[in-house]
Amino acid sequence: MRVGVVGAGFSGTAVAVHLLAGLPAGSRVDLFERDARCGRGLAYGTSCPSHWLNVPAGGLALDPQQPEGFVLWLQQRFPGFAGGDFVPRMLLGQYLADELAAAEAAGRSRGVSLQRHRCEVLDLERDDEGYRVCGPGAPATTLDRLVLATGHLPPRPPVWPGADWQQPGFVADPGAAGWLDTVEREAELLVLGSGLSAVDVVLALQDRGHRGAITLLSRRGQWPQAHRDLADRPDPGASPAPLPDWSGLNRVRPMMRTLRQAAAEAAARGCDWRDVMARLRPEIPAAWQRLGERERRQFLRHVQPWWDSHRHRVAPGIAARLAALRASGLLHSAAGRLRQTEHRADGRIELLWDARGGGPARMTVDRVINCTGTSTDLRGGGSPLLARLHAKGWLQADPLGLGLQIDADLSVPGQAGLFYIGPMLKARDWEAIAIPELRVHALRLAGALAGAVPAVTPTRSSPAACC
Repeated sequence: MRVGVVGAGFSGTAVAVHLLAGLPAGSRVDLFERDARCGRGLAYGTSCPSHWLNVPAGGLALDPQQPEGFVLWLQQRFPGFAGGDFVPRMLLGQYLADELAAAEAAGRSRGVSLQRHRCEVLDLERDDEGYRVCGPGAPATTLDRLVLATGHLPPRPPVWPGADWQQPGFVADPGAAGWLDTVEREAELLVLGSGLSAVDVVLALQDRGHRGAITLLSRRGQWPQAHRDLADRPDPGASPAPLPDWSGLNRVRPMMRTLRQAAAEAAARGCDWRDVMARLRPEIPAAWQRLGERERRQFLRHVQPWWDSHRHRVAPGIAARLAALRASGLLHSAAGRLRQTEHRADGRIELLWDARGGGPARMTVDRVINCTGTSTDLRGGGSPLLARLHAKGWLQADPLGLGLQIDADLSVPGQAGLFYIGPMLKARDWEAIAIPELRVHALRLAGALAGAVPAVTPTRSSPAACC
């Protein structure tokens, strides 16, 4: 059997590792990745030492059946690290690359080979013999099964009167190479968004000695909450946090009411809302699937900003750095919506924005940086492959634009032998963009492709993973 995997970030690497361990002798795995290094993807390819993982190391092993894997890898190289530590994201990228290399060697010894192809896949073709990938440098090979693991798409630039992201001073994609080198240390900056992408930009600028004022503008001005410090975690012998009873609920309002009640009860037990969120996490896909489209829209409109800021938290050390920057007056946040921009004769950018709960306001900055988060727009050009497959009718977007319509076994509806794994499962499960969920999906998918589905269920978050 020949199985192709398009994309070598976390999801693609995890699927390839499990395939190399599970496919029968004589099989081959073809891994297609446009970048030179496997295992990095958008998140773990950073070179900034201040870009830390947002989950303690103990919750981030590639294989859910060996949850201590990443910690053991760390301790062999950096003996001071423990499972409760937050570490630079680049280390996880190296761990994934090492796991792939080890799986490649082990697979070779049992007659299963890995072929790496550095190329960008722009389209797929299919006939009675299987799938073929198309793109510059793509090999002329036929695949029996194909897994799309294309990862996150770059952010889609917002649009408003006067917006031209090609003009000097505008940064459409903060993940693009080189733009940080052009920012003067005294420059005043407006960052659109206040989530984890904005935090990454602020930290990268601080590491470079930036001294200019930075304003984070988002609709509601929500900052990511912090994980707890080790010293503040509940006593291991304390009563566990309550689990909100969402069984049978199919409306957002009663779900949020029971969540608030559980958080209050947790506080009375000596826990807090983080413990409640951790216990609730494995129940979220089923709860999301019970919601109709109208209720999902209500959630996105009214709840998502608060949900995201509490669910997607930052390490305590990062939270302390952000608090220090705010106290120094160099970092500000504002709630509102940008309405208009205009380039002045001196090269600066004049902004008109509506403050939330107030009237129009103005400011002048040197740069505008788009940190509104990764995109799920199949037509926006972030992934030529997904855009092409969508245009051909092979892929279908969900009605809310959260991702793809994918079957329970991760197969693409109507396309036999084609599968998807990655953050666009959010449309189906909501809780689908982080390692604890993706690694279970990867193991199950690889097992199914190898002919034996492993009996693995999503693991409930350990204390180390939910502090």
